[in-house]
Amino acid sequence: MFKILLENEFGKVEQYELANGLQALRFKHTTGQGSVSLYGGQVLSWQPIDQQAVFWLSDDSQFSAGKAIRGGIPICWPWFGGNVKLPNGEVSSVSNHGFARQSQWQLADLKISQSGVEILLSLEGENLSPFWPTAFELKQTLMFGESFKQTLTMKNLSARPVEYTGALHSYFCVSAPSQTDIPALNGLKFEDKLGQPINDSNNNVSALKSCAGPIDRIYHNSDTMIIIDHKWQREIEVSSEGCQQWVLWNPGKEAKSMLDVHQAGEDEFICLEAANTQWQSIASNDSVSISQTVKLHSKG
Repeated sequence: MFKILLENEFGKVEQYELANGLQALRFKHTTGQGSVSLYGGQVLSWQPIDQQAVFWLSDDSQFSAGKAIRGGIPICWPWFGGNVKLPNGEVSSVSNHGFARQSQWQLADLKISQSGVEILLSLEGENLSPFWPTAFELKQTLMFGESFKQTLTMKNLSARPVEYTGALHSYFCVSAPSQTDIPALNGLKFEDKLGQPINDSNNNVSALKSCAGPIDRIYHNSDTMIIIDHKWQREIEVSSEGCQQWVLWNPGKEAKSMLDVHQAGEDEFICLEAANTQWQSIASNDSVSISQTVKLHSKG
């Protein structure tokens, strides 16, 4: 069952059941089509007209409450990875990537214009986690058109400053990670989360010959990146604002232990994430934003 939420001469947006009672939105527009899950506030897909899909979604994603959705753009917030800073300043190990991607978001606004579809989602609460009890409000603006822009605005509703880490965990569709590279990452300093040795005299940079996994690196850089897909002959331009790092990830053979990655799915995507992996402060009753913009170009 589905319900039409908005329709005009430029496009249509419907609400439908994703699975297990979870609701999602899907749209068709003169510029393309896409979908967004209200559970997790998560972009699931975007495919501009006459283009390959931009975001990858696993066929084996577990669409159920309490489970993260594998693919699209999960929101990692209010912490990235498996560490969180407690109110007393101590750092504790927790489950990966916070609670925003496993929370129920609300549809706050919806617009269809000649240039595209704009979706505004919101999430607010307090004491949603014993590790991050702060009262907060999140607003996420999604703009789908000839390009895509995602903005996450975080407001601290508490009486004291709070710290967060986070990421826009984008899964990009590619012909194959081995056929894909990101030249702007070459020669940049990074942290290797897999602990692999780096053949460099400074022990902190190395060439990136391709995006084939297993690879998991945090690059301390915020320049615009171009994902070059040599087989599909296209370039994906990704720029960010309010983020200090890029995270590059593909599980490679480790995907065999991931129940929510379909067979050989790891050969269909790379993750390039606009991120703040180091603690960022939000003053009392203040707001900060992070965003990313994605554009497609034909290669050559």
